[in-house]
Amino acid sequence: MNTNHLCLGILSLGDASGYEIKKAFEETFSHFQATSFGSIYPALAKLTEQGLVSFHEETQEKRPTKKVFTITQEGQAHFYQTLLKAEPTEQYRSDFLFLMMFAHLMPREHIEALLNKQTDHLKMELGILERIITECQTLTPGMRFTLEYGIIGNRALLELMQQRSMPLIEEIDAARSPQAL
Repeated sequence: MNTNHLCLGILSLGDASGYEIKKAFEETFSHFQATSFGSIYPALAKLTEQGLVSFHEETQEKRPTKKVFTITQEGQAHFYQTLLKAEPTEQYRSDFLFLMMFAHLMPREHIEALLNKQTDHLKMELGILERIITECQTLTPGMRFTLEYGIIGNRALLELMQQRSMPLIEEIDAARSPQAL
């Protein structure tokens, strides 16, 4: 899915400002989709130009006027067709895994720091997902499923990190030792 489709998906759930769309990416969708904040507004501009979304401006006290976007009927039809045509592929991109692929080239302290940072990240992500699933009263069954998917996945990854971090460091240290040569 590209940023246009992701924005249409969020707007299919209700009107939203660019900032609210960004927050949805950072929280609700963060465990399975990502986009840069800088790509949201160009996507919204393109969707507006195509007639798939419209917007109105709301004045705010002591703040700039904000644009609130609404998906149009044409946008809903387009998004619906996208849902029917999209293949359920998964792409997993991880800078962490890329770095770990070359852990044998890094100092032990750096590897430990990376492992700790990733463990902290997984705990934080898990906390966000658990908070959303327990506090949000308007979840659809599909939304609940995606949150459960993320929770189960993050728990499994966290368990792997807790079980394999020290053995990994020890394996790398052993491979570096003079006896291993």
